[in-house]
Amino acid sequence: MFAHALCVALVVTAPGKTKTAPPPAAEDTTQKAKEAFQTAQRLYKEARYADAIVKFEEAYALKPSPVLYFNIGKCHEQLGDVPKALRSYRDYLRLAPDAKDKDTVSDAIANLERRLKEKGLQQLMVFADPPAAIIEVDGKVLGNSPASIELTAGNHKLVVKAEGYETTERSFVMQTARATEMTINLRPGGSKMDPPPPPPLVDVPKKDEPKKDEPPKLTPKDTVVASNGNGVTKSAEPAKKGRLWTWVAGGVAVASAGAGVGMGVVAQNTARNVPNAAVGMADDQARSAQGLATGANVAYGVAGAAAITAVVLFFVEGK
Repeated sequence: MFAHALCVALVVTAPGKTKTAPPPAAEDTTQKAKEAFQTAQRLYKEARYADAIVKFEEAYALKPSPVLYFNIGKCHEQLGDVPKALRSYRDYLRLAPDAKDKDTVSDAIANLERRLKEKGLQQLMVFADPPAAIIEVDGKVLGNSPASIELTAGNHKLVVKAEGYETTERSFVMQTARATEMTINLRPGGSKMDPPPPPPLVDVPKKDEPKKDEPPKLTPKDTVVASNGNGVTKSAEPAKKGRLWTWVAGGVAVASAGAGVGMGVVAQNTARNVPNAAVGMADDQARSAQGLATGANVAYGVAGAAAITAVVLFFVEGK
């Protein structure tokens, strides 16, 4: 397979025309490509696959041929590098879509895709126009077109940009069933390579700080004491209200309690003197003692009510 492919790549004939000797430089390049290819074949047979890849790539640089991608893919597959083998086989079919072994190579590609799927990955290949465009996936720079990367299933972001072209950004969902290809054609336009300039600075007032040309906001504890052309001036917090009615009620309670005590003492003394009263005066002293006792009880009741009122007002006026 390899020897036949080299012949296809290196022997060039023009039917109906007389063969002419190629220029010395072209003949020398062809000879070097042939030698590199033969060395690569020998290294492949010796199972020195990494060294064979170097020689196959050297041959391609001297004399490009799609079949060399196939040979490189075989080496990567032998080394167990599934992504690179898959990429090389796909490059082969892309450059030689009518290859006779197309079905065989397609089967090899499907097998490699299954192996990636088992790892929860799949390959994305991106082609861009112009080829010099920079390709990024999820913020990782892959290089110029074509570029490939292995991704997990789910949401990803592709960015393709080039100097003198409009940047293209595309979000996509990666499937792991099989490899995915994307082709991005950039539209000529202004360069999008440089980041946009930062937005202009805006003077944002701090929290609770009044905006320019606006008077300060007043809180419920503020009072306006003056106003002029520069805005409103805020005064200090006014003094709290006193507990006037609390003290009034308290005074009433104390006075009533004192009156009750006084009348109670007088009532007791009067009641004790009733047996010693003069003839005809005992009934009057008894009624007097009873009246004083009733007055004392009334005074005690007023004192209690005033005391309760004073307690309530103490909390009400304190708010």
